Amino acid sequence: MLRDCSQVENTPESIEYFLKNNCTQRVKPSLLRDVKTEALLVFARTALERYFDQIDAQGGYPKLGSEEDTRFVYDTLRRLRDQLQSHVINVDYLIVAVKGAENYPQFRLLAKHEEPLIWYYNVMAKKIVSYFSDTTSFIPEFLIVCMLNHWIHEEEKSIHWYPFLKEIDFSTLIDVFESNRDIIEQRKDGVITELFNVAISMVEKLKTEKYKPNTQRVSKVRMKKK
Repeated sequence: MLRDCSQVENTPESIEYFLKNNCTQRVKPSLLRDVKTEALLVFARTALERYFDQIDAQGGYPKLGSEEDTRFVYDTLRRLRDQLQSHVINVDYLIVAVKGAENYPQFRLLAKHEEPLIWYYNVMAKKIVSYFSDTTSFIPEFLIVCMLNHWIHEEEKSIHWYPFLKEIDFSTLIDVFESNRDIIEQRKDGVITELFNVAISMVEKLKTEKYKPNTQRVSKVRMKKK
């Protein structure tokens, strides 16, 4: 799994191959209100990919109460990650598109086309860095669940383009984490209430953000905290 664009050979052919294969069934909305949803899902896919890469390298999940609860949470999130990988790009795609545009004219139109998505993604990336730059206590999977739950169910944003999200029981996922907050906080993984508030704050920031077209150059992509 690519972690940054340095792992993509810097030739037009390799860049084009990566872009085509980063997401095989991509859904690309055109309205800015739907691009915000896409940006949130790009954020979610990237976070879940990196989280599961780390978990797989370590050889096991952190325990959430019962074995049944643990399996429910992480099996559900793996299915969500798999669906996102099919239908939504990750941040590596955006980085490679921008880097390709810097060297090869044929990618500049693509990078400009992705500019609103980059803008909204960067809003969240900057926010997450500001919250967690001084701490290693972080539960990315819980943050993602809270953000998606708030965006879909509290803000009632349309997920017409992403029907697979209707199959995810976000409320029950949150309940499992909250029911096991003592275990999580004893491990110093993070504070559930704090992460819940961060998720709401990030959603509120995304909701109110207004895209400002950049007429001078292609936007750069910020990297969120891993």
